[in-house]
Amino acid sequence: MKLGHAMLNQMKQHLEQTYPYEGCGVMLGKDNAATEIYRGTNIRQERQEDRFVLDPADIVNAEKYAKQQGIDVLGFYHSHPDHPARPSATDLESAWESYYYIIVSIEKGKMGTIGLFRLSEQGNGFIEETITFED
Repeated sequence: MKLGHAMLNQMKQHLEQTYPYEGCGVMLGKDNAATEIYRGTNIRQERQEDRFVLDPADIVNAEKYAKQQGIDVLGFYHSHPDHPARPSATDLESAWESYYYIIVSIEKGKMGTIGLFRLSEQGNGFIEETITFED
C-alpha cells in the first residue's frame, strides 16, 4: 500500500494528540494508495490506554465523504501507546476482511514505528504488508 506524506503527517498529529489513549480513524484513497484520513473518536469508556472502539458514526460519515470525493474506504488506523506497532488479540477479534489496518506505536507521546496489516484469508491472524511512502 502507498501512503502519502501529507496523510501520514495528519495521522501522526492525530495520534500524538490522543496520547496516552488509543486514537483511531479511517484511511481513504484509491487503488491501494491512501491519501486522506478521516479522524475518528475512540468511544470506549474504559481502558482507552490499550483499547479502542471507533465510533460507528465516524465510519458512516467517512464512507459518505469518500463517496462524495470519488474515493474508497481502504481501511482503519489506530495507535498503540507505549506498545509495539503489532496487532493484538483484541485487534484480531475486531478486524474485518478486505481492509488494511495501520497500527502506529506512540512512544512517550511521539510517533514511533508503523505497521500495515491485513486479515488472513482464514481470518485467524494478520499478514504484514509493505508500506511505500510517496508524495
